[in-house]
Amino acid sequence: MNELIQIAFSPINLAYTFLLILVVLYWLLIIIGAMDFGSFDLDFDLDADVDLDVDLDVDVDADVNTGSVGGIANVLQFFNFGKLPFMVIMSFVVLSTWAISILANYYFGAGSILFALGLVFPNLFVGLCFTKIITTPLIPVFEKMESGIEPVDYVGMTCKLVLPASTSKMGQAEVLIKNSPLLVNVKVHSDYTDNLEKGEEAIILRKEKNKPYYFIKRINHDVF
Repeated sequence: MNELIQIAFSPINLAYTFLLILVVLYWLLIIIGAMDFGSFDLDFDLDADVDLDVDLDVDVDADVNTGSVGGIANVLQFFNFGKLPFMVIMSFVVLSTWAISILANYYFGAGSILFALGLVFPNLFVGLCFTKIITTPLIPVFEKMESGIEPVDYVGMTCKLVLPASTSKMGQAEVLIKNSPLLVNVKVHSDYTDNLEKGEEAIILRKEKNKPYYFIKRINHDVF
């Protein structure tokens, strides 16, 4: 065990170990309820029809640009990005690349920094392949879970802060739905300057358009 710790925290493996620590911390926060499971979900459903809302003074070949974007999306979807929660995929990628780095550098690298640098991209590719193999059987499970979840209208409900929130800082609040706690991202509405601390109760006013959070106010304020 001591040898494994020494190898994991050696300079050639330190970056992978750091990422693995972040992944472990993420799942610990999920377990204790301090973070929402979908906090880092990203939308990889990219099509060739890309809205480029930018004015340029040069001629741009839109077919090339949208084609390259679509190609990247296809590659990501091949490795199951977008089919499963982002952090589920990344957790397996990080764990796989960490294990490959530890084993390859121990048995073949002999502590060589050049070997470790040359291993980065092959390691990432192999890690993605392992991740695809491991996560593909999970896709139907998550699809079934998502199909069974009914959308919830949180507006008007009472919530309890589990992470502090203000008008500028997004926090998280717990809402009881059929005696089951659900976490939502929240911010204090600009009409109310109060900072809400962990444990305080609030009322959910409305969802911010095209944003992943709801506006709230302290429960003893009048609803505007």
